[in-house]
Amino acid sequence: MPRQPEIGLALLRLVLGVVFFAHGLQQLAWGDLKPMVDQFNSWNVPHPMLTAPLVATIQVVGGVLLFLGLAARTVAFLLSCVMFGAIWYVHWGRSFFAPAGLELPLLLLGGSLAIMFGGPGIPSMDRVNYRIPYFGRTTTRVYEQEGPPRL
Repeated sequence: MPRQPEIGLALLRLVLGVVFFAHGLQQLAWGDLKPMVDQFNSWNVPHPMLTAPLVATIQVVGGVLLFLGLAARTVAFLLSCVMFGAIWYVHWGRSFFAPAGLELPLLLLGGSLAIMFGGPGIPSMDRVNYRIPYFGRTTTRVYEQEGPPRL
């Protein structure tokens, strides 16, 4: 059986998108962000009034964008920054295993870095207009003469 790293990256991206979305939605579902701000303050996270809603928003919006495969590398970078901060401020020095240890944040950080360096995989919205090998075939670009769109 041939290796299909593009499909593996897409599956990883889909799962990460769901996990980040659910976790961020759980934080925002409190309605009142005061408990989350107080928690960030107890962990000595800098500027908890700013970082608490920012982290939750990055997780919700980033989870949706990651699931769709839109701006996947940029979103994965932002989510890996969030997870690095979570490891640094919250989980470092605790046990390795869940629920409060390094296990889950380290997995989410590793998955985000894999998407950031490996790309979104196939299928994804990022890859719609590019020529990408897929099961031995090649999809064609919409703008064959112009090349990929410039950002």
